[in-house]
Amino acid sequence: MMGLDGGRRIFERETLKPRNLRVTLARFGTYFRKFWAGFGLALMLVMLSAWAQVTAPNLIGQAVDCYLFPTVQSVETCTYTDVDLNATGAERLEGLVGLVVLLLGLYIAASALNGLAFYAMNWTGQNVLRQIRQELFRHIQRLSVGYYSRNEAGDVMSRVTNDTDSIQQAFGFALLQVISGAIVIMWISTRMLQTNVPYALLSLAILPFMGLATVYFSTQARKAFRKARRELGSVNADLQESISGAREVQAFNREAESIAQFEQSNEANRTANIRAAVFTSALRPVLEALGFVSLGIVVMVGGLSILRNEPLLGSSLISIGTVFAFVAYVQRLNQPISQIAILWTNIQSAVAGGERIFNLLDAVVDVQDKPDAKPMPEIEGRVEFDNVFAEYVKNEPVL
Repeated sequence: MMGLDGGRRIFERETLKPRNLRVTLARFGTYFRKFWAGFGLALMLVMLSAWAQVTAPNLIGQAVDCYLFPTVQSVETCTYTDVDLNATGAERLEGLVGLVVLLLGLYIAASALNGLAFYAMNWTGQNVLRQIRQELFRHIQRLSVGYYSRNEAGDVMSRVTNDTDSIQQAFGFALLQVISGAIVIMWISTRMLQTNVPYALLSLAILPFMGLATVYFSTQARKAFRKARRELGSVNADLQESISGAREVQAFNREAESIAQFEQSNEANRTANIRAAVFTSALRPVLEALGFVSLGIVVMVGGLSILRNEPLLGSSLISIGTVFAFVAYVQRLNQPISQIAILWTNIQSAVAGGERIFNLLDAVVDVQDKPDAKPMPEIEGRVEFDNVFAEYVKNEPVL
């Protein structure tokens, strides 16, 4: 998810928080209501993909307990097929091959379902954005000249381009990733607790630390990139001043001072970007290290329980297959945690961008026809302006 750039493009986006989340989401809902089929299909496909991801570790555990190292206790958990402890090696191999084929089918199905879900979500999001852009552009054409005297053209352009782009990123990628990650985390945690409560609690003990580490590093990275953008602006400003004023600098023999000033701003820009790179580069290794710690807890606790043949804290006996299943569960939990922590801020920025767009759509047109206004007939001949004036601000005519 982070990519070769360490997630730089994700962290560089300015994070804005919406002022009225409920109202903005309700207004987005009016647009999604027209394309509810695509959104509902995406959610259904995500649920099926999450089910496949949760079921696969359970089948891995059954492959170990039912065919590789079957015992009287472990075969009781074999729900895939009936297992005979007296079966020959060929019969066990046949059952194991069938289970492996089912696992491969689940992995392929999960990938296909994920791809279809993102296609359905992108289709829905693009249709919603198309409608929003159309309404926005039509409304911009209807706004009076006075509106553009009170608002900068750059701000209006930013709402049409940057804010719609943030909404596109959220609806096309971030929102579905967050929903999928939340479903996988809750489903896997529930399945682990159903299997063995003490073992599950010990295996999940590292997850809060992973969440805190993700929030800390992502927050610091955004602050660092925000400072880097400011310093880059200073570098560009110094360049512009130095190049445009090169004659004056040489005339007054200020070359050394100009070089020193530019080196100072350039050094600040370098320091800010290095600091940002440190946080973005450290996030993935920290999460991987915590994930290895969690895997170590799973293997150590499960292995000791198996070697001692003792149940864990009064629970049922832990089998080798349960250890394999929990290892797979923990591995699948690492990625959604970082995805939710990082992409949730992008969703907040998208909602805040939606507020800015809706504020523009709600801008009242200054010049409006009266309710009983008659349509203007076709004008022919000469048009004369007599006693006509214009004003942007009320009672302040333009001379």
